[in-house]
Amino acid sequence: MKTLGLFYISKLITFYAGFYGCFILHHAFAVPVVVSAATVGLLGSFIPYTSRFKRHPQAAVYAGTFAGMCSQDIIQTQSEIIAVSLVGAFIYTLLRNVFVGIGGKLGAIAFTAVASVVLVKGLVL
Repeated sequence: MKTLGLFYISKLITFYAGFYGCFILHHAFAVPVVVSAATVGLLGSFIPYTSRFKRHPQAAVYAGTFAGMCSQDIIQTQSEIIAVSLVGAFIYTLLRNVFVGIGGKLGAIAFTAVASVVLVKGLVL
């Protein structure tokens, strides 16, 4: 159980870093969204990995960059960025051993995280 908690925390930090890095590069510095996602993904590939977590931190950064490609009209505040990161890391943790080797998993995680936060935001407001 302790390992699962550490796994989730590492996914949360790396998903947030990918999301925030891509989002800020695109919206604050006007870097094209694909270039900002590729840049953050490339930087995330240099994260050292352990045998315990394998390459999951790098994958979580990349999933975060997919989420960070969303419009500023959809995700507007820091609390929404944190909410998307919490949901994205949770989904990633749940699906870590599911759909192994099947393409689109990281993009689907990012889409589901952003869509669920937007849905909840729409229901609350």
